[in-house]
Amino acid sequence: MILGGIEIPPSSVHPCTDDSVLGRIIDESVRPSIKEVDLGAIGITHLDPIQPRGFGRPPGPAPEELFLNYRAGILARWPNKGYAKIGKVTEPGNGENDQDKPKRQPVFEAGDRAKRWSQAKDLWLYGYWAFDWADESIPVTNVNRTTGTVTLKTPHVFGVASGSPFFAENLIEELDRPSEYFIDRKALKLYFLDRAEKTPASSYQLSTLSAPLVSISDASNITVRGLDFCISRGDAASFKNCESVRFEGCTFTSLGGRVAVIDGGHRSGLQSCNIAHTGEGGVSLSGGDRNTLSPGLNFVANCDFSDFERRSQTYRPAVWINGVGNRVSHCAMHDAPHSAIIYGGNNHVIEYNEFYRTIAVTGDGGVVYTGRDWSARGTVIQYNYFHDNIGQKKWEPAIYVDDLGSGIKMIGNLIERCHWGFLIGGGRENILDRNVLVDCDLAFDCDARGLGWAARSKPTMLANLNAVPYQSEIWRTNYPELPNILNEDPMAPARNVIRGNLLVRSGKVDQQMEAPFRKNVTMTGNVETKSDAELSKFLPVPRSKMGLIRDRLRASLPPDFAK
Repeated sequence: MILGGIEIPPSSVHPCTDDSVLGRIIDESVRPSIKEVDLGAIGITHLDPIQPRGFGRPPGPAPEELFLNYRAGILARWPNKGYAKIGKVTEPGNGENDQDKPKRQPVFEAGDRAKRWSQAKDLWLYGYWAFDWADESIPVTNVNRTTGTVTLKTPHVFGVASGSPFFAENLIEELDRPSEYFIDRKALKLYFLDRAEKTPASSYQLSTLSAPLVSISDASNITVRGLDFCISRGDAASFKNCESVRFEGCTFTSLGGRVAVIDGGHRSGLQSCNIAHTGEGGVSLSGGDRNTLSPGLNFVANCDFSDFERRSQTYRPAVWINGVGNRVSHCAMHDAPHSAIIYGGNNHVIEYNEFYRTIAVTGDGGVVYTGRDWSARGTVIQYNYFHDNIGQKKWEPAIYVDDLGSGIKMIGNLIERCHWGFLIGGGRENILDRNVLVDCDLAFDCDARGLGWAARSKPTMLANLNAVPYQSEIWRTNYPELPNILNEDPMAPARNVIRGNLLVRSGKVDQQMEAPFRKNVTMTGNVETKSDAELSKFLPVPRSKMGLIRDRLRASLPPDFAK
Protein backbone atom coordinates (compact mmCIF):
# COMPACT_ATOMS: atom_id res chain seq x y z
CA MET A 1 0.00 0.00 0.00
CA ILE A 2 1.23 3.49 -0.90
CA LEU A 3 0.00 5.80 1.86
CA GLY A 4 0.03 9.60 1.72
CA GLY A 5 -0.52 10.08 5.42
CA ILE A 6 0.20 8.67 8.85
CA GLU A 7 -1.33 6.02 11.04
CA ILE A 8 -2.55 7.53 14.30
CA PRO A 9 -1.30 5.32 17.15
CA PRO A 10 -4.23 3.96 19.18
CA SER A 11 -2.36 4.96 22.33
CA SER A 12 -2.66 8.63 21.31
CA VAL A 13 -6.47 8.53 21.15
CA HIS A 14 -8.04 9.64 24.46
CA PRO A 15 -11.45 10.77 25.70
CA CYS A 16 -11.75 14.54 25.55
CA THR A 17 -11.98 16.09 29.03
CA ASP A 18 -11.52 19.75 28.14
CA ASP A 19 -14.71 21.50 29.27
CA SER A 20 -13.93 24.57 27.16
CA VAL A 21 -14.11 22.33 24.10
CA LEU A 22 -16.97 20.09 25.18
CA GLY A 23 -19.06 23.06 26.24
CA ARG A 24 -19.19 24.34 22.67
CA ILE A 25 -20.75 21.13 21.32
CA ILE A 26 -24.46 21.76 20.89
CA ASP A 27 -25.61 18.15 21.33
CA GLU A 28 -24.82 17.47 25.00
CA SER A 29 -25.53 13.75 24.64
CA VAL A 30 -22.42 13.13 22.52
CA ARG A 31 -19.96 15.01 24.73
CA PRO A 32 -18.88 11.93 26.75
CA SER A 33 -18.04 10.11 23.46
CA ILE A 34 -15.76 12.77 21.97
CA LYS A 35 -12.21 11.55 21.37
CA GLU A 36 -9.11 13.72 21.23
CA VAL A 37 -5.69 13.40 19.62
CA ASP A 38 -2.79 15.75 20.34
CA LEU A 39 -1.32 15.93 16.84
CA GLY A 40 1.80 17.69 18.07
CA ALA A 41 2.56 14.72 20.28
CA ILE A 42 2.62 12.38 17.27
CA GLY A 43 4.93 14.55 15.21
CA ILE A 44 2.58 16.93 13.40
CA THR A 45 4.13 20.39 13.68
CA HIS A 46 2.10 22.30 11.08
CA LEU A 47 -1.29 22.10 9.38
CA ASP A 48 -2.10 23.99 6.19
CA PRO A 49 -5.09 26.34 6.20
CA ILE A 50 -8.31 25.20 4.56
CA GLN A 51 -8.65 26.42 0.97
CA PRO A 52 -11.77 27.12 -1.14
CA ARG A 53 -13.01 24.39 -3.45
CA GLY A 54 -15.65 23.97 -6.11
CA PHE A 55 -16.87 25.56 -9.33
CA GLY A 56 -14.41 27.71 -11.23
CA ARG A 57 -11.47 26.63 -9.11
CA PRO A 58 -8.77 24.21 -10.25
CA PRO A 59 -8.61 20.92 -8.34
CA GLY A 60 -6.25 21.33 -5.42
CA PRO A 61 -5.08 19.38 -2.41
CA ALA A 62 -7.53 18.76 0.39
CA PRO A 63 -6.67 19.96 3.88
CA GLU A 64 -5.49 17.28 6.27
CA GLU A 65 -8.40 14.86 6.75
CA LEU A 66 -9.23 12.14 9.27
CA PHE A 67 -9.84 8.63 7.97
CA LEU A 68 -11.37 5.80 9.98
CA ASN A 69 -10.46 2.33 8.74
CA TYR A 70 -9.16 4.01 5.57
CA ARG A 71 -12.48 5.74 4.81
CA ALA A 72 -12.79 9.51 4.95
CA GLY A 73 -14.43 10.97 8.00
CA ILE A 74 -16.88 13.85 7.78
CA LEU A 75 -15.74 17.36 8.61
CA ALA A 76 -18.21 18.41 11.33
CA ARG A 77 -21.14 20.09 9.60
CA TRP A 78 -24.76 21.20 9.78
CA PRO A 79 -27.15 19.92 8.70
CA ASN A 80 -25.79 16.39 8.98
CA LYS A 81 -27.32 15.45 5.64
CA GLY A 82 -28.58 17.50 2.77
CA TYR A 83 -28.77 21.27 2.82
CA ALA A 84 -30.30 24.21 4.60
CA LYS A 85 -31.78 27.09 2.63
CA ILE A 86 -30.58 30.68 2.48
CA GLY A 87 -33.06 33.11 3.99
CA LYS A 88 -33.34 36.80 3.28
CA VAL A 89 -30.35 38.15 1.34
CA THR A 90 -29.21 41.62 2.42
CA GLU A 91 -26.23 41.74 0.04
CA PRO A 92 -25.85 39.16 -2.77
CA GLY A 93 -22.26 40.14 -3.53
CA ASN A 94 -20.78 40.55 -6.98
CA GLY A 95 -22.49 38.67 -9.78
CA GLU A 96 -21.38 37.35 -13.14
CA ASN A 97 -21.45 40.77 -14.80
CA ASP A 98 -19.63 42.84 -12.18
CA GLN A 99 -16.77 40.66 -11.05
CA ASP A 100 -14.32 43.40 -12.02
CA LYS A 101 -15.84 45.88 -9.55
CA PRO A 102 -14.86 46.25 -5.88
CA LYS A 103 -15.74 43.08 -4.01
CA ARG A 104 -18.95 43.12 -1.99
CA GLN A 105 -19.22 40.52 0.76
CA PRO A 106 -22.47 38.52 0.63
CA VAL A 107 -24.71 38.90 3.69
CA PHE A 108 -27.77 36.74 4.35
CA GLU A 109 -29.85 35.01 7.01
CA ALA A 110 -28.67 31.45 7.66
CA GLY A 111 -31.36 30.57 10.20
CA ASP A 112 -31.65 30.21 13.97
CA ARG A 113 -29.01 27.47 14.08
CA ALA A 114 -26.36 29.94 12.95
CA LYS A 115 -26.82 31.89 16.17
CA ARG A 116 -24.89 29.08 17.90
CA TRP A 117 -21.78 29.54 15.73
CA SER A 118 -20.60 32.95 16.85
CA GLN A 119 -17.47 31.52 18.54
CA ALA A 120 -16.30 29.66 15.42
CA LYS A 121 -12.95 30.96 14.16
CA ASP A 122 -12.68 29.08 10.86
CA LEU A 123 -16.26 28.51 9.70
CA TRP A 124 -16.95 27.67 6.06
CA LEU A 125 -20.19 27.45 4.11
CA TYR A 126 -20.48 25.20 1.07
CA GLY A 127 -23.37 25.71 -1.29
CA TYR A 128 -24.97 26.09 -4.68
CA TRP A 129 -25.28 29.82 -4.19
CA ALA A 130 -27.18 30.74 -7.35
CA PHE A 131 -27.32 27.71 -9.69
CA ASP A 132 -27.40 24.01 -8.93
CA TRP A 133 -24.43 23.38 -11.23
CA ALA A 134 -22.03 25.81 -9.52
CA ASP A 135 -20.86 24.81 -6.04
CA GLU A 136 -18.28 26.59 -3.91
CA SER A 137 -16.99 26.63 -0.35
CA ILE A 138 -16.51 30.14 1.07
CA PRO A 139 -15.20 31.20 4.52
CA VAL A 140 -17.37 33.19 6.91
CA THR A 141 -16.08 36.42 8.44
CA ASN A 142 -18.94 37.16 10.82
CA VAL A 143 -21.95 35.50 12.43
CA ASN A 144 -24.54 37.67 14.17
CA ARG A 145 -25.52 35.70 17.28
CA THR A 146 -28.78 37.65 17.59
CA THR A 147 -30.15 37.38 14.05
CA GLY A 148 -28.30 34.37 12.56
CA THR A 149 -27.07 36.57 9.73
CA VAL A 150 -23.72 35.55 8.23
CA THR A 151 -21.20 37.47 6.15
CA LEU A 152 -19.07 35.62 3.61
CA LYS A 153 -15.46 36.61 3.05
CA THR A 154 -15.66 36.65 -0.76
CA PRO A 155 -18.48 36.77 -3.34
CA HIS A 156 -19.55 33.80 -5.39
CA VAL A 157 -19.13 34.25 -9.14
CA PHE A 158 -22.91 34.29 -9.71
CA GLY A 159 -23.89 36.03 -6.49
CA VAL A 160 -26.02 34.63 -3.67
CA ALA A 161 -29.76 34.01 -4.02
CA SER A 162 -32.43 33.46 -1.38
CA GLY A 163 -33.57 29.85 -1.18
CA SER A 164 -30.27 28.42 -2.43
CA PRO A 165 -28.94 25.32 -0.65
CA PHE A 166 -25.90 25.38 1.64
CA PHE A 167 -24.35 23.61 4.59
CA ALA A 168 -21.93 24.81 7.27
CA GLU A 169 -18.72 22.89 7.96
CA ASN A 170 -15.58 22.92 10.11
CA LEU A 171 -17.63 23.52 13.25
CA ILE A 172 -16.82 21.83 16.54
CA GLU A 173 -20.28 22.98 17.64
CA GLU A 174 -21.79 20.49 15.18
CA LEU A 175 -19.63 17.48 16.10
CA ASP A 176 -22.56 15.15 16.78
CA ARG A 177 -22.63 12.01 14.64
CA PRO A 178 -20.42 8.97 14.00
CA SER A 179 -17.30 9.58 11.86
CA GLU A 180 -17.47 13.37 12.20
CA TYR A 181 -14.33 15.23 13.17
CA PHE A 182 -12.95 18.71 13.79
CA ILE A 183 -9.31 19.84 13.74
CA ASP A 184 -8.17 22.87 15.69
CA ARG A 185 -5.51 23.80 13.20
CA LYS A 186 -3.72 26.27 15.45
CA ALA A 187 -3.71 24.17 18.61
CA LEU A 188 -2.94 21.00 16.60
CA LYS A 189 -5.78 19.07 18.23
CA LEU A 190 -8.09 16.56 16.56
CA TYR A 191 -11.55 15.85 17.97
CA PHE A 192 -13.84 13.19 16.59
CA LEU A 193 -16.66 10.74 17.16
CA ASP A 194 -15.88 7.15 16.26
CA ARG A 195 -17.97 5.12 13.90
CA ALA A 196 -21.19 3.65 15.28
CA GLU A 197 -20.75 1.94 18.66
CA LYS A 198 -21.33 -1.55 17.29
CA THR A 199 -18.63 -1.12 14.63
CA PRO A 200 -15.92 1.21 16.02
CA ALA A 201 -12.91 1.82 13.85
CA SER A 202 -9.88 -0.39 14.41
CA SER A 203 -7.50 2.17 12.91
CA TYR A 204 -7.26 5.90 12.27
CA GLN A 205 -5.28 7.78 9.63
CA LEU A 206 -4.50 11.42 8.92
CA SER A 207 -3.74 12.50 5.35
CA THR A 208 -0.63 14.70 5.13
CA LEU A 209 0.94 14.58 1.64
CA SER A 210 -0.19 17.25 -0.82
CA ALA A 211 2.14 16.22 -3.68
CA PRO A 212 1.36 13.22 -5.95
CA LEU A 213 2.14 9.83 -4.47
CA VAL A 214 3.91 8.88 -7.71
CA SER A 215 5.34 11.26 -10.33
CA ILE A 216 6.70 9.99 -13.63
CA SER A 217 8.14 12.38 -16.23
CA ASP A 218 9.77 11.86 -19.64
CA ALA A 219 9.84 8.10 -19.13
CA SER A 220 8.84 5.13 -21.27
CA ASN A 221 7.82 1.49 -21.03
CA ILE A 222 6.93 1.39 -17.34
CA THR A 223 4.11 -0.68 -15.85
CA VAL A 224 2.92 -0.25 -12.26
CA ARG A 225 0.82 -3.26 -11.37
CA GLY A 226 -1.29 -4.39 -8.44
CA LEU A 227 -0.61 -1.57 -5.95
CA ASP A 228 -3.06 0.20 -3.66
CA PHE A 229 -2.91 4.00 -3.33
CA CYS A 230 -4.83 5.74 -0.56
CA ILE A 231 -5.04 8.36 2.20
CA SER A 232 -3.48 11.40 0.58
CA ARG A 233 -4.35 15.08 0.33
CA GLY A 234 -3.43 15.40 -3.34
CA ASP A 235 -3.40 13.32 -6.52
CA ALA A 236 -2.22 9.74 -6.55
CA ALA A 237 -0.22 9.87 -9.80
CA SER A 238 1.24 12.31 -12.30
CA PHE A 239 2.40 11.35 -15.81
CA LYS A 240 4.26 14.02 -17.79
CA ASN A 241 5.30 13.40 -21.42
CA CYS A 242 5.43 9.63 -20.96
CA GLU A 243 5.50 6.90 -23.57
CA SER A 244 3.74 3.62 -22.81
CA VAL A 245 3.53 4.14 -19.06
CA ARG A 246 0.56 2.44 -17.46
CA PHE A 247 -1.01 1.51 -14.16
CA GLU A 248 -2.66 -1.92 -14.28
CA GLY A 249 -4.81 -3.66 -11.69
CA CYS A 250 -4.29 -0.92 -9.09
CA THR A 251 -6.72 0.44 -6.52
CA PHE A 252 -7.08 4.17 -5.82
CA THR A 253 -9.26 5.08 -2.87
CA SER A 254 -9.79 7.66 -0.12
CA LEU A 255 -7.85 10.40 -1.85
CA GLY A 256 -8.27 14.13 -1.29
CA GLY A 257 -7.46 14.98 -4.90
CA ARG A 258 -7.62 12.99 -8.13
CA VAL A 259 -6.40 9.61 -9.31
CA ALA A 260 -4.03 10.71 -12.06
CA VAL A 261 -3.04 13.61 -14.26
CA ILE A 262 -1.84 12.31 -17.62
CA ASP A 263 -0.31 15.27 -19.42
CA GLY A 264 1.09 14.72 -22.91
CA GLY A 265 3.02 11.74 -24.16
CA HIS A 266 1.55 8.73 -25.93
CA ARG A 267 -0.05 5.35 -25.18
CA SER A 268 -0.10 5.90 -21.44
CA GLY A 269 -2.95 5.44 -19.02
CA LEU A 270 -4.87 3.29 -16.58
CA GLN A 271 -6.14 -0.22 -17.24
CA SER A 272 -8.23 -2.52 -15.05
CA CYS A 273 -8.09 -0.25 -11.99
CA ASN A 274 -10.61 0.34 -9.23
CA ILE A 275 -11.26 3.95 -8.17
CA ALA A 276 -13.48 5.08 -5.28
CA HIS A 277 -13.95 7.93 -2.80
CA THR A 278 -11.78 10.56 -4.44
CA GLY A 279 -12.15 14.22 -3.55
CA GLU A 280 -11.64 16.09 -6.80
CA GLY A 281 -12.46 13.68 -9.62
CA GLY A 282 -10.72 10.81 -11.35
CA VAL A 283 -8.33 11.11 -14.27
CA SER A 284 -7.27 14.18 -16.24
CA LEU A 285 -6.46 12.62 -19.62
CA SER A 286 -4.69 14.67 -22.27
CA GLY A 287 -2.22 14.15 -25.07
CA GLY A 288 -1.88 14.79 -28.77
CA ASP A 289 -1.29 17.98 -30.75
CA ARG A 290 -4.27 20.10 -31.78
CA ASN A 291 -2.20 22.03 -34.30
CA THR A 292 -1.42 18.91 -36.32
CA LEU A 293 -4.28 16.75 -35.02
CA SER A 294 -1.77 14.02 -34.22
CA PRO A 295 -3.27 11.68 -31.58
CA GLY A 296 -2.02 11.10 -28.08
CA LEU A 297 -3.48 7.57 -27.86
CA ASN A 298 -3.59 7.86 -24.06
CA PHE A 299 -6.32 5.85 -22.41
CA VAL A 300 -8.46 4.85 -19.48
CA ALA A 301 -9.70 1.31 -20.05
CA ASN A 302 -11.61 -1.32 -18.12
CA CYS A 303 -11.74 0.70 -14.86
CA ASP A 304 -14.44 1.13 -12.23
CA PHE A 305 -15.12 4.65 -10.85
CA SER A 306 -17.48 5.42 -7.97
CA ASP A 307 -17.92 8.35 -5.56
CA PHE A 308 -15.33 10.39 -7.44
CA GLU A 309 -16.67 13.85 -6.45
CA ARG A 310 -16.47 13.52 -2.68
CA ARG A 311 -15.30 17.09 -1.93
CA SER A 312 -16.20 19.21 -4.96
CA GLN A 313 -19.47 18.12 -6.50
CA THR A 314 -19.49 19.74 -9.94
CA TYR A 315 -17.06 19.54 -12.85
CA ARG A 316 -14.93 16.85 -11.22
CA PRO A 317 -15.71 13.94 -13.55
CA ALA A 318 -14.34 10.41 -13.50
CA VAL A 319 -12.41 11.35 -16.64
CA TRP A 320 -11.74 14.80 -18.11
CA ILE A 321 -10.42 14.41 -21.67
CA ASN A 322 -8.49 16.98 -23.66
CA GLY A 323 -6.02 17.08 -26.52
CA VAL A 324 -6.44 14.81 -29.55
CA GLY A 325 -7.15 11.16 -30.09
CA ASN A 326 -7.48 9.74 -26.58
CA ARG A 327 -9.78 6.94 -25.48
CA VAL A 328 -12.05 5.92 -22.60
CA SER A 329 -13.49 2.45 -22.98
CA HIS A 330 -15.07 -0.46 -21.09
CA CYS A 331 -15.30 1.50 -17.82
CA ALA A 332 -18.06 1.72 -15.22
CA MET A 333 -18.77 5.19 -13.80
CA HIS A 334 -21.42 5.44 -11.14
CA ASP A 335 -22.72 6.98 -7.92
CA ALA A 336 -21.67 10.59 -8.26
CA PRO A 337 -23.40 13.98 -8.00
CA HIS A 338 -22.39 15.39 -11.40
CA SER A 339 -20.90 14.42 -14.77
CA ALA A 340 -18.99 11.20 -15.42
CA ILE A 341 -17.02 12.38 -18.46
CA ILE A 342 -16.26 15.92 -19.62
CA TYR A 343 -14.27 16.37 -22.81
CA GLY A 344 -12.79 18.96 -25.14
CA GLY A 345 -10.34 18.77 -27.99
CA ASN A 346 -10.60 16.45 -30.97
CA ASN A 347 -11.10 12.92 -32.21
CA HIS A 348 -11.50 11.12 -28.92
CA VAL A 349 -13.31 7.80 -28.57
CA ILE A 350 -15.72 7.11 -25.69
CA GLU A 351 -17.08 3.60 -26.12
CA TYR A 352 -18.47 0.53 -24.37
CA ASN A 353 -18.78 2.25 -21.00
CA GLU A 354 -21.55 1.89 -18.43
CA PHE A 355 -22.92 4.94 -16.62
CA TYR A 356 -25.43 4.83 -13.78
CA ARG A 357 -26.59 6.90 -10.81
CA THR A 358 -24.57 9.94 -11.88
CA ILE A 359 -25.70 13.60 -11.96
CA ALA A 360 -27.59 12.53 -8.85
CA VAL A 361 -27.48 15.82 -6.92
CA THR A 362 -26.86 18.64 -9.37
CA GLY A 363 -28.95 20.18 -12.13
CA ASP A 364 -28.33 21.12 -15.78
CA GLY A 365 -25.50 18.68 -16.42
CA GLY A 366 -24.79 15.75 -18.70
CA VAL A 367 -23.45 12.33 -17.85
CA VAL A 368 -21.10 12.84 -20.82
CA TYR A 369 -20.62 16.54 -21.46
CA THR A 370 -18.93 19.07 -23.75
CA GLY A 371 -19.67 22.51 -25.17
CA ARG A 372 -18.83 26.04 -26.23
CA ASP A 373 -16.26 25.26 -28.93
CA TRP A 374 -16.94 24.89 -32.66
CA SER A 375 -13.42 23.50 -33.15
CA ALA A 376 -13.66 20.66 -30.60
CA ARG A 377 -14.81 18.12 -33.20
CA GLY A 378 -14.43 14.54 -34.23
CA THR A 379 -15.17 12.78 -30.94
CA VAL A 380 -17.15 9.54 -31.24
CA ILE A 381 -19.42 8.44 -28.38
CA GLN A 382 -20.56 4.92 -29.25
CA TYR A 383 -22.03 1.74 -27.81
CA ASN A 384 -22.25 3.02 -24.24
CA TYR A 385 -24.90 1.93 -21.77
CA PHE A 386 -26.56 4.72 -19.73
CA HIS A 387 -29.17 3.78 -17.16
CA ASP A 388 -30.83 5.27 -14.09
CA ASN A 389 -29.27 8.72 -14.40
CA ILE A 390 -32.18 10.84 -13.21
CA GLY A 391 -30.74 13.85 -11.38
CA GLN A 392 -32.97 16.72 -10.32
CA LYS A 393 -34.94 16.63 -13.58
CA LYS A 394 -33.50 20.00 -14.54
CA TRP A 395 -31.94 19.36 -17.94
CA GLU A 396 -29.88 16.23 -17.19
CA PRO A 397 -29.34 14.30 -20.44
CA ALA A 398 -27.16 11.25 -20.84
CA ILE A 399 -25.20 13.05 -23.57
CA TYR A 400 -25.03 16.84 -23.47
CA VAL A 401 -23.52 18.84 -26.34
CA ASP A 402 -23.85 22.23 -24.68
CA ASP A 403 -23.65 25.79 -25.99
CA LEU A 404 -23.04 25.34 -29.73
CA GLY A 405 -20.84 22.26 -29.42
CA SER A 406 -20.41 20.76 -32.90
CA GLY A 407 -19.10 17.87 -34.91
CA ILE A 408 -19.80 15.07 -32.40
CA LYS A 409 -20.88 11.57 -33.46
CA MET A 410 -23.20 9.72 -31.06
CA ILE A 411 -23.74 6.19 -32.33
CA GLY A 412 -25.46 3.10 -31.00
CA ASN A 413 -25.82 4.12 -27.36
CA LEU A 414 -28.41 2.44 -25.16
CA ILE A 415 -30.10 4.89 -22.77
CA GLU A 416 -32.59 3.48 -20.26
CA ARG A 417 -34.49 5.19 -17.45
CA CYS A 418 -32.68 8.49 -17.75
CA HIS A 419 -34.17 11.96 -17.45
CA TRP A 420 -33.31 12.94 -21.02
CA GLY A 421 -31.40 11.15 -23.74
CA PHE A 422 -29.64 13.97 -25.62
CA LEU A 423 -29.43 17.73 -25.38
CA ILE A 424 -27.99 19.45 -28.47
CA GLY A 425 -27.48 23.09 -27.52
CA GLY A 426 -27.73 24.78 -30.88
CA GLY A 427 -24.59 23.33 -32.46
CA ARG A 428 -23.71 22.15 -35.95
CA GLU A 429 -22.86 18.91 -37.76
CA ASN A 430 -23.73 16.66 -34.83
CA ILE A 431 -24.77 13.12 -35.76
CA LEU A 432 -27.15 11.02 -33.63
CA ASP A 433 -27.27 7.62 -35.27
CA ARG A 434 -28.94 4.33 -34.21
CA ASN A 435 -29.28 5.15 -30.53
CA VAL A 436 -31.89 3.32 -28.45
CA LEU A 437 -33.81 5.17 -25.75
CA VAL A 438 -36.07 3.30 -23.33
CA ASP A 439 -38.31 4.82 -20.66
CA CYS A 440 -36.75 8.27 -20.73
CA ASP A 441 -38.72 11.41 -19.94
CA LEU A 442 -37.52 12.95 -23.20
CA ALA A 443 -35.37 11.60 -26.02
CA PHE A 444 -34.02 14.77 -27.65
CA ASP A 445 -33.88 18.42 -26.66
CA CYS A 446 -32.61 20.37 -29.69
CA ASP A 447 -32.51 24.15 -29.55
CA ALA A 448 -31.20 27.25 -31.28
CA ARG A 449 -29.77 29.05 -28.26
CA GLY A 450 -27.06 30.80 -30.29
CA LEU A 451 -29.81 32.90 -31.88
CA GLY A 452 -31.20 33.82 -28.47
CA TRP A 453 -29.86 33.98 -24.94
CA ALA A 454 -26.52 32.31 -25.82
CA ALA A 455 -25.64 34.90 -28.47
CA ARG A 456 -23.46 36.55 -25.83
CA SER A 457 -21.09 33.57 -26.01
CA LYS A 458 -19.96 34.48 -29.54
CA PRO A 459 -16.69 36.14 -28.38
CA THR A 460 -15.77 32.97 -26.50
CA MET A 461 -16.65 30.83 -29.50
CA LEU A 462 -14.52 32.97 -31.81
CA ALA A 463 -11.60 32.94 -29.38
CA ASN A 464 -11.71 29.14 -29.20
CA LEU A 465 -11.92 28.88 -32.97
CA ASN A 466 -9.00 31.23 -33.55
CA ALA A 467 -6.88 29.34 -31.03
CA VAL A 468 -6.48 26.48 -33.54
CA PRO A 469 -5.31 26.49 -37.19
CA TYR A 470 -8.75 25.63 -38.52
CA GLN A 471 -7.88 26.90 -42.00
CA SER A 472 -4.82 24.65 -42.32
CA GLU A 473 -4.76 21.73 -44.73
CA ILE A 474 -4.92 19.04 -42.04
CA TRP A 475 -7.91 20.73 -40.42
CA ARG A 476 -9.64 21.23 -43.78
CA THR A 477 -9.17 17.54 -44.55
CA ASN A 478 -10.56 16.37 -41.21
CA TYR A 479 -13.37 18.91 -40.87
CA PRO A 480 -14.39 20.21 -44.32
CA GLU A 481 -17.35 22.16 -42.90
CA LEU A 482 -15.28 24.21 -40.49
CA PRO A 483 -13.21 26.53 -42.74
CA ASN A 484 -16.35 28.24 -44.06
CA ILE A 485 -18.13 28.57 -40.71
CA LEU A 486 -17.79 32.36 -40.54
CA ASN A 487 -19.21 32.74 -44.03
CA GLU A 488 -22.54 31.51 -42.66
CA ASP A 489 -24.34 32.46 -39.47
CA PRO A 490 -22.18 30.43 -37.09
CA MET A 491 -24.54 30.94 -34.15
CA ALA A 492 -27.35 29.10 -35.95
CA PRO A 493 -27.75 25.31 -35.80
CA ALA A 494 -26.94 23.63 -39.11
CA ARG A 495 -26.54 20.19 -40.70
CA ASN A 496 -27.34 18.12 -37.64
CA VAL A 497 -28.48 14.55 -38.35
CA ILE A 498 -30.91 12.42 -36.31
CA ARG A 499 -31.37 9.06 -38.02
CA GLY A 500 -32.23 5.47 -37.26
CA ASN A 501 -32.94 5.98 -33.57
CA LEU A 502 -35.44 3.91 -31.60
CA LEU A 503 -37.58 5.63 -28.96
CA VAL A 504 -39.39 3.22 -26.63
CA ARG A 505 -41.79 5.05 -24.32
CA SER A 506 -39.55 8.09 -24.64
CA GLY A 507 -41.76 10.54 -26.50
CA LYS A 508 -41.31 11.78 -30.04
CA VAL A 509 -38.15 12.67 -31.92
CA ASP A 510 -39.16 16.30 -32.43
CA GLN A 511 -41.11 16.71 -29.20
CA GLN A 512 -38.78 19.46 -27.97
CA MET A 513 -37.12 20.99 -31.01
CA GLU A 514 -36.93 24.70 -31.74
CA ALA A 515 -37.93 25.90 -35.21
CA PRO A 516 -34.47 27.07 -36.40
CA PHE A 517 -33.03 23.70 -35.44
CA ARG A 518 -35.85 21.83 -37.15
CA LYS A 519 -35.33 23.87 -40.32
CA ASN A 520 -31.75 22.66 -40.76
CA VAL A 521 -31.80 19.10 -39.39
CA THR A 522 -31.97 15.81 -41.29
CA MET A 523 -34.34 13.34 -39.62
CA THR A 524 -34.84 9.92 -41.15
CA GLY A 525 -35.54 6.33 -40.14
CA ASN A 526 -36.43 7.03 -36.53
CA VAL A 527 -39.03 4.85 -34.80
CA GLU A 528 -41.29 5.81 -31.88
CA THR A 529 -43.05 3.00 -30.07
CA LYS A 530 -44.42 1.86 -26.72
CA SER A 531 -43.38 -1.76 -27.30
CA ASP A 532 -40.09 -3.54 -26.59
CA ALA A 533 -40.50 -5.64 -29.70
CA GLU A 534 -38.11 -3.54 -31.78
CA LEU A 535 -35.24 -3.54 -29.27
CA SER A 536 -33.28 -6.54 -30.53
CA LYS A 537 -33.59 -5.29 -34.09
CA PHE A 538 -32.28 -1.80 -33.34
CA LEU A 539 -29.50 -2.51 -30.89
CA PRO A 540 -26.31 -2.27 -32.96
CA VAL A 541 -24.53 -4.66 -30.59
CA PRO A 542 -26.11 -7.19 -28.19
CA ARG A 543 -27.18 -5.71 -24.88
CA SER A 544 -24.79 -8.09 -23.07
CA LYS A 545 -21.84 -6.40 -24.78
CA MET A 546 -22.86 -2.86 -23.95
CA GLY A 547 -20.97 -1.39 -21.04
CA LEU A 548 -18.35 -3.53 -19.38
CA ILE A 549 -16.44 -6.54 -20.50
CA ARG A 550 -16.62 -9.30 -17.93
CA ASP A 551 -14.25 -9.68 -14.96
CA ARG A 552 -13.20 -6.09 -15.28
CA LEU A 553 -11.03 -5.64 -12.19
CA ARG A 554 -7.46 -6.89 -12.47
CA ALA A 555 -8.49 -8.65 -15.64
CA SER A 556 -5.95 -10.04 -18.06
CA LEU A 557 -6.52 -8.23 -21.33
CA PRO A 558 -5.12 -8.73 -24.80
CA PRO A 559 -2.00 -6.64 -25.56
CA ASP A 560 -3.79 -4.41 -28.05
CA PHE A 561 -6.75 -3.63 -25.78
CA ALA A 562 -5.63 -0.10 -24.92
CA LYS A 563 -4.09 0.88 -28.24
